[in-house]
Amino acid sequence: MRVSNKILILFIVIVISGTSYAQINNNDQINRVEVVQVLQQFQDGYSKRDTLIVDKFIELFTDDIVYMGVASHEFFKGKESVRKLTLWDWERWFDLKIPVDKVDIRIDNEVACFDVVGESGPWRNGRTYEIRMVGSLIKGENNWLFKQICFSYPAPLKEVE
Repeated sequence: MRVSNKILILFIVIVISGTSYAQINNNDQINRVEVVQVLQQFQDGYSKRDTLIVDKFIELFTDDIVYMGVASHEFFKGKESVRKLTLWDWERWFDLKIPVDKVDIRIDNEVACFDVVGESGPWRNGRTYEIRMVGSLIKGENNWLFKQICFSYPAPLKEVE
C-alpha cells in the first residue's frame, strides 16, 4: 500500500508540473501572437501610408518611445516626435517591407525584444536594400506597445534581389 501511495503522489506531482509548464507555454504563445499582431499593424501603417489614421497608428507606442531612424539626425523621443517622423516617412520615404512572419521575438515577462531584416526601396537608383529593425515592446494593461525601435542599414549596403 505504501508503494501505491508514493506512485500516486509522484503521478500527481508530474501532472501538476506538466499543467504549470503547459500554462506557461500557452501564455508565451498568446504573448507572441499579440506581439506579432502589433508588428503587423506597424507594417500595415507603412504599407497603407494613410495620413488620416496617423493618430491611431501612434497608439502603438509608449508615451516615452525612443525611435531611431537610419539618418544621423533621426533620433526621436516621445509620441509627438514619432508622429512627425511617421507623417514624413509616409509622404516621402521609400517603401518599407518587414516580413512579420520572420521576426525573431524573445519575451521575458512583460518585455518583448525583436529583430528582423526587411527591405527598403526602391531608392532613386531603382534598387531595394536590406534594412534591419530591432526594438522592444512592453505589455500595458491590455496590449503591447513599442518602447524602442531602431533601424539600420548594413555597411556596405546590401541589395535585395
